[in-house]
Amino acid sequence: MVTLSKSSSKLIYLAIIFGMIMLAGIFIITKNRPKHLEDPREKGRTADAASIHEIALLDNANTNAVFVFTKDYPQFNNLKNKVIHMKPLNLDLSLDFDKAVHKGFMGPIYILLPSYYVGVRASVIMKCFPGYKGFKLKELSNNYVLYYSNQPR
Repeated sequence: MVTLSKSSSKLIYLAIIFGMIMLAGIFIITKNRPKHLEDPREKGRTADAASIHEIALLDNANTNAVFVFTKDYPQFNNLKNKVIHMKPLNLDLSLDFDKAVHKGFMGPIYILLPSYYVGVRASVIMKCFPGYKGFKLKELSNNYVLYYSNQPR
């Protein structure tokens, strides 16, 4: 059996206490850290008149279309075509592809996005619909754009 001096046992106790404090601090920091870095532009975002008008026209003109929104806009709650709501992208562009990917061709697709999504953000969203190719862009206003396709991959 190994015997420790009083000074050695005190050092061991101090090391254990220090380790516990460090682990507790790491746990607290990790727990309170935001899981996703929310984009401040998403707060209070609403659909503008031009977007509402265009979506209404497309909804009336189609019977098997799919509309994709990155926000649950109350103005689009009564569309007669299929609606897919996706979570808005975070600042780090992270996305759970297992939940976001919609495979296959479902009919003409219309993806309403804020204008600041044009570019990489829009590419991330369109990759969630691998059954489509040939997306086109239509600027609806200064605030919104519409990506659309009716071509299966």
